[in-house]
Amino acid sequence: MNSYYLTSRSNYIYFGFSMVALVTIIGLFLYFFRNTLCFQVYLLGCGLYSVYILFQKLRNEHVVVTQKGIEYFAPGIILEVDWESIEKISSHWRYGFQHECLLVDNSRVRMKKWHVFNSGVPTPINFLSAKTIVPITCFSENWRDSELGQQIKQYAPHLFN
Repeated sequence: MNSYYLTSRSNYIYFGFSMVALVTIIGLFLYFFRNTLCFQVYLLGCGLYSVYILFQKLRNEHVVVTQKGIEYFAPGIILEVDWESIEKISSHWRYGFQHECLLVDNSRVRMKKWHVFNSGVPTPINFLSAKTIVPITCFSENWRDSELGQQIKQYAPHLFN
């Protein structure tokens, strides 16, 4: 059982993307509601909460590879997928960059933990889609040649045919 955490590059991308989005949204609200103190206090609280969630993501997001399958840990959610349930490796856009992800039918995903109140956190589950993605590119540079890639090849060779 091996755990793989976000790479430094992924941490910088997520941090930068999140900060730009947060500053833009708060800036727009402060511009339009600059004379309303309650909105300013509310926005300050939302901003601080967003920064807290961002640091939780950067510190805790990881995948665990076992003989049975792969587990994806993100703030507010833990997903577990068996190797035979993974359909293929596909590319998806995430935070403005294209990432390779494991594509799984939603009916084959076990949700071990889910906090509804962390709804501001991007999760791999798209409720409008029948598929779930588990990102893998962000956990290892050149993941196919890394230890992570070798383990996926060992446990799920059907993904590389």
